[in-house]
Amino acid sequence: MIAYSITPKTKGFPDDKWDFGFLQEAFTRNNIEVIKVNQLPPTERAFVVVPGFEWTGLEEKLNRNLNNIGRVVLFITADELNVFGVEKIKHPNIEIWIQYPYPRHVAYNKLPLGVPNHKDNVIPEYPTKTTDVYFSGQITHPRRRQLAEALPKLSNAVYRFTEGFTQGETPKDYYRLLSSAKFAPSPAGSATIDSFRFYEGLEMLSLPIADKISSLGEAYGFWEILFKDMPIEQIEDWNNLSELIPLLSENYPANMHKAVSWWIKQKRDFAYKIVEQINEH
Repeated sequence: MIAYSITPKTKGFPDDKWDFGFLQEAFTRNNIEVIKVNQLPPTERAFVVVPGFEWTGLEEKLNRNLNNIGRVVLFITADELNVFGVEKIKHPNIEIWIQYPYPRHVAYNKLPLGVPNHKDNVIPEYPTKTTDVYFSGQITHPRRRQLAEALPKLSNAVYRFTEGFTQGETPKDYYRLLSSAKFAPSPAGSATIDSFRFYEGLEMLSLPIADKISSLGEAYGFWEILFKDMPIEQIEDWNNLSELIPLLSENYPANMHKAVSWWIKQKRDFAYKIVEQINEH
């Protein structure tokens, strides 16, 4: 099977971006080859991955490309700002998956962000848990500022506030420190509630704490849109972290094992589902 990674530009292919990691894992599991193209060739059926931001305003051009293919499973990635006109996509035989889903995407399949595609190159040996909480990241909006105020109040936390994205620890050290912690506070990303940290925690056997509110102060049920339900705590006020950590600790590591098992099932079911979809009709 083939997956086409297509961009209207000379660079910016979706399979080169960090947010391709979740798809890459599913494609690898299913022996799906990823091919970079600027135009889709005529074929009976194919997976297609597009960076939504780059295709914004070019939806009709994308339609002409998609209609070269009889059966399409389309993945719209890299659209944190929610600007791509998915409602403009017209194809008689298509399934559409949306990364960074918003309420207007209720009719579409939902695609989690997952971990960056470099994760497997730096994954550590899983150590004994020595800290309760670990966070390293930039403090760029109110949700993160609230977390930054709460972390010093914890008795067994390791944290580092960085100047910008990827400007903290090396990926290897970051994953080592994350895997040493029981809990991983996962504040909202800069544009959407989803963040790599949430899934990195699960991969490192560190129970994430999900943000319920966006960087703009919006609570629109993001996790319910994405997963319907999940066995992971959501938080409205990071100032309550000092009360939440002891409660989570009472049920640790059972709650962590439950969350990790849930995430493994999410990845497995997704890999099965996309193959079923491509073979329909």
